Amino acid sequence: MNLLIIFFVITTIPLLFAAVQPWVQSFYTAAFFTAFLVSFWRNGFATGHASDKLFAIPILCFFIITLLQSLPLPLQMLQNISPYRYDTLVQAHILTDRALAWQAVSYSSRVSIAWWLFLLSLFLFVSVLREYCASRHNLAIIIRILVIVATLEALYGLIQALVPETGVLWADSAYPGCACGTYVNRNHFAGFIAMIWPLVLGYTLSLRNDTGITVFSKLFSSDRLNLQLLYTLSIIIMLLALLFSKSRGGIIAGIVGIVSFLWFVRSGPQSHSIIFRLLIGIIISFVFIYGIKIGFGPIVERFLSISGGDARLDMWKDGIAILKDHPFGIGLGNTPKVLPVYQIAYTADLNAVHLHNDYLQLLVETGVPGFLAIVSGGFVFLWKSVLRIKKLTPHRDAFRYFIAIGALSGLISVMVHSFFDFNLQIPANCFYFVMLIGIVYACLWSRSSDVNIRAAHRDTLPTA
Repeated sequence: MNLLIIFFVITTIPLLFAAVQPWVQSFYTAAFFTAFLVSFWRNGFATGHASDKLFAIPILCFFIITLLQSLPLPLQMLQNISPYRYDTLVQAHILTDRALAWQAVSYSSRVSIAWWLFLLSLFLFVSVLREYCASRHNLAIIIRILVIVATLEALYGLIQALVPETGVLWADSAYPGCACGTYVNRNHFAGFIAMIWPLVLGYTLSLRNDTGITVFSKLFSSDRLNLQLLYTLSIIIMLLALLFSKSRGGIIAGIVGIVSFLWFVRSGPQSHSIIFRLLIGIIISFVFIYGIKIGFGPIVERFLSISGGDARLDMWKDGIAILKDHPFGIGLGNTPKVLPVYQIAYTADLNAVHLHNDYLQLLVETGVPGFLAIVSGGFVFLWKSVLRIKKLTPHRDAFRYFIAIGALSGLISVMVHSFFDFNLQIPANCFYFVMLIGIVYACLWSRSSDVNIRAAHRDTLPTA
């Protein structure tokens, strides 16, 4: 049953405008909790490494802090934690002539609880995902489904770029002539593609059946070459869609993804193989040639144009003003409610509802304690995973080696993109981000990967 839930979510979550509607988000929250409860009923709670505590404890602290933000507190405690929030409530109740009761730090506890449950369900879903990704067969199926979903999204995006009248599903597009897929916003579509395509590249490279330098006769007689070329075509389609999303942050994230991928494999024997250079060459050449045919002009123009000043910097100034008044946060998901009140530096006609910076928005919503908790846990996981990749060898398990590199490169891509946009505020992209974490965990933190690391370490020891 859990495999069906995993496949269903991967396939459907981007379809209804990336699940941004509250009722769609609630539906997937219930699906994640259901998958976890089924897994817990069958297998109990799976424990990982002792080193997991290094990042699990900070994340647990994050959930405790953000839950406390949503619970009613005594007025004296609220006054000490959030004086600005307390003063606002006092003034409001004086105007309405009503008694002041216990209140939460969050401006809307209902919104905060909804986001808290969604994030908790994702966190629990990782334990389910890593369990099923421990099987090479299940992991391969999950990646193939991802390839299909991302390729179809990219093809739809290219149609939107080539036929500007094409909307997003049944709605008119806010970005005519740009690739958006089923996402309302082209930047979030670009974030999705930037996350997934390095994973597809890693899976493509993992299909080779030898570990040394491939001779041409063996390469072109290989049955796997056709599959590799098919996946390479999918990557080209994704990269073209990324380019014609005209998202500056997304394109930068895509570049960071390939740089990260090349950096991870630079010292391994695979980095000198013919098939590796061939695939990279094919991808770059096709993207360049087809891009010239369609025209890179709109993309370059998008990079050079700055409309109405640097609006993102203005939003960030308003966000910092919120943080100064609320060092312990305003509650998960409350930026759209609070930011319009602080909209001073950002002078556009429309009200801003996000800060276009996931890190700053996380800091504003969860406060300094919550931000430090989640960022420290994420940093430890990322750093430890990088160290584990550097200790692995593709000779012993090329499949998990390259998939781990691809997933980790996708994580780094979206983390860079998050400096310029709010990808992780979109439920679909938040899910795919957490899914990549689960894949990295399954590939690098499982018992089989530990055996690989120890074996690689023994291989590097000097012989007497």
